[in-house]
Amino acid sequence: MLSLKNLLISKPITGLASSINSSFTQIRTATKRVSGSKTNNKDSAGRRLGPKVYEGHPVKPGQIIMRQRGTKIHPGENVRIGVDHTIYAVEPGFVRFYFDPFHPLRKYVGVALKKDIRLPKDHFAPRLRRFGYVPIEDPVAAKNEELQRSRKEILALPQLQKQQNKQYSLRKRKMNEYTEKLTKSGNSPAEFSEAEDVEKAAERLFKISQFVDLGQDVSQAQLQVTYDELYNIRLQYRRGELNESDFDLAKSKYLEVAKKVDGLTLNQ
Repeated sequence: MLSLKNLLISKPITGLASSINSSFTQIRTATKRVSGSKTNNKDSAGRRLGPKVYEGHPVKPGQIIMRQRGTKIHPGENVRIGVDHTIYAVEPGFVRFYFDPFHPLRKYVGVALKKDIRLPKDHFAPRLRRFGYVPIEDPVAAKNEELQRSRKEILALPQLQKQQNKQYSLRKRKMNEYTEKLTKSGNSPAEFSEAEDVEKAAERLFKISQFVDLGQDVSQAQLQVTYDELYNIRLQYRRGELNESDFDLAKSKYLEVAKKVDGLTLNQ
């Protein structure tokens, strides 16, 4: 005899499960709170990038020529680049945008010192600089040229002049002391028979003392002073101020003076 329980388990009622499922609908609710985006909701001001001075326009020292991000434009002659890639002029002149033949994929900007100068110049052409110009005879033009200095340079002029006078007085005093020591009777005056040799010897001693004050030992200072003087003699020969015989004579005379000076024992 079958019980009601066994009847329900063995033979489920048809349509009961489907009717229960159809009466309930599953709803998925949100578990995260929705809010508005907080990024890019402010419109900042532009950085005003780009060229500030264009081709052929005049510029003054310190004037900004180009503001950029990265080196889209590379610095050329008479300009410099800042840490934020800003290019500014360091000499008064006229702006030139150009391509360098050695770097054809780079565009450069430079400052030409004269309006008729085009950049880039020839590879072996000398670089034009402000020093070496002819003196300005017209007082009005000279005054205008002096006014081209920056305020910082004008304020620093008294201090620079004071420092220059101090160095000149120190050099003159030291040169007199060394000349007196070299011409003493106890220091073999026959070693330096000519006044020019005495002057060169005193100047050599002064330069050696300067290098020693900077921390070099005496032997290194002597080598450095010898190299500098021979280099100056070589420059005179290259500029045509000395011919070949005068060049050899000047070099041998200085080496002889240097040998005599380095062999002396002076009381410093």
